[in-house]
Amino acid sequence: MPAAAADRLAPMATSPDRAPWLVIAVLTLLLGVLGFLQYRWTHEIGRAAAERRQADLERAARRFAAALDRELGQTAIAFFTDAGPSLADRRAVLIERFEDFHTRETGGLVRGLLLASRDHGRVVLEETRPGDDAFHEIPWPEELRGLAERLALSPDVPPSGSGFQFRPGALIEKPLGLVLPLFGPTVGPPPGSGRGRLSISGAAIVEFDDAYVKDRLLPRIAEASFGPSAASPFVVAILRRSDRSTVYAREAEATSGGHRSGDVELGLPIRRGPGGPGGPGGPGGPGGPPPNRRDGPRPPPPDDEGPWLLVARHREGSFEAAVASVQRRNLATGFGVLALLGATALFLVASAQRARRLARQQLEFVTGVTHELNTPLAAIRSAGQNLAAGIVTEPGQVRRYGDLIEKEGGRLTALVAQVLDFAGIESQSRAYAMEPLALGPLVEEVLREHALVLQQAGLELEQDVPETLPPVRGDAAALKRVLANLIGNAVKFAGSGGSLAVRASARPPDGKALVLRVEDRGPGIAREERERVFEPFYRGPEAERNRAPGSGLGLSLVRHVVRAHGGSVRVEARDGGGAALVVELPAASEDEAA
Repeated sequence: MPAAAADRLAPMATSPDRAPWLVIAVLTLLLGVLGFLQYRWTHEIGRAAAERRQADLERAARRFAAALDRELGQTAIAFFTDAGPSLADRRAVLIERFEDFHTRETGGLVRGLLLASRDHGRVVLEETRPGDDAFHEIPWPEELRGLAERLALSPDVPPSGSGFQFRPGALIEKPLGLVLPLFGPTVGPPPGSGRGRLSISGAAIVEFDDAYVKDRLLPRIAEASFGPSAASPFVVAILRRSDRSTVYAREAEATSGGHRSGDVELGLPIRRGPGGPGGPGGPGGPGGPPPNRRDGPRPPPPDDEGPWLLVARHREGSFEAAVASVQRRNLATGFGVLALLGATALFLVASAQRARRLARQQLEFVTGVTHELNTPLAAIRSAGQNLAAGIVTEPGQVRRYGDLIEKEGGRLTALVAQVLDFAGIESQSRAYAMEPLALGPLVEEVLREHALVLQQAGLELEQDVPETLPPVRGDAAALKRVLANLIGNAVKFAGSGGSLAVRASARPPDGKALVLRVEDRGPGIAREERERVFEPFYRGPEAERNRAPGSGLGLSLVRHVVRAHGGSVRVEARDGGGAALVVELPAASEDEAA
């Protein structure tokens, strides 16, 4: 082929090889873009989920606060009295309402009533319990000293400076209950000025049952607001505002491990009235800002804010942690799918490349086998034509022609057998008859069959196969084919006038394997080609350069057979130049040898 034509065909020959890599590059770029979009979308979805969950938690917290405030408000209304200034009338009304309240479904909430009042210059504290029909005076407990001091002052003193909350329905903790102030006559500027105010003449304290509040009231409101504990993604607790100690925890992990803050914190009970948390425009109320969050600045609490804090957070620790966990899982899933797509694309491209390479090798095999078949066939036909035409008549020439026909026929037979062996191995239909075999006689037989070939190649033979070697376990015909291929390969590349060595020994130290070495003094095999020479149809640069005959199947057959026998084969560099093909075969067991 002219050089110009070869140059024109070169791009056409290489472009199919570049096409798969171009496809891989485009797919990699597309997968990278999809990965970036996946990351962005996952981040946006995670942020939207975080905002939605935060809003759900805030609504649930407001529902809880409103329900608790409603319960306390209804209780306060049930005991509120304006029976007039007479203390006896107030006692009678309170006892009547106490008895009426205990007939309700929630009657267990109130365990008693305390009545603080001025009586003939004294400040007294009275108590009634369920079943009593009167109030009984009791000593002032330390927790209510502030109330006693306030009532000891003149009614003209404003209640704000007393140190005790007189807001109607205010929740106190010691004792746990609601404060209902009892109002006296109006004091202040003369009538008509519009500046007068009611005086405080006493207070009724609705005392709650602690066990009822913690075991029934708060759990019922929490389940109605946040859902059942087992199914809710939130943990809920109520803490004291003063020291953040636990009043009620619906889940054990709500306050364990140092968790004393939440994604939402809301004061309890919410204040009623304009500007309060429960009122219009107040935090937690309609139209007001959401409850205090852990990640935002908290305004200073007003003086009359409730003594409790509702603390709620996500079960995994925080919204950020929960959303980050979901985001990581989504990203892992998305990138896993993209990685699978990329791996599939690479596998398809690699499979296509392998299929093309195998197709090319098969074409080269067909070309090589055809050439190998044509050579002996042409010699046989030429010799036969000469004999049939009577051109060769002398007995000496006839014998030479007969030897030529026999030689080329044997070469043809060996080539066909090699192709059939390879086909049988590839189809996995070849079965081996394993038996103990002495390696020495096997080597001797193969070398006798190749004596003429070695003589014609001018190779000096070195043989070292001790008779004391243990037998190997194998198929005689298959191992003979292995030796024949190794020797034939060495003859091709040993070079004229070189040497060929066949050595065998037991592998130290246990001697459970036999090592057979076929060494030549040829050009050797480059390190990067020592594995490739065992590939089907592969012919190294040296074979292509010297146009050595062969199809590239010999050493591939050797590896297949040796591996089927449980052994291994490798290429080593020989000291002083050349190559050594080393075969290791397992020795037969003592029972098999016997």
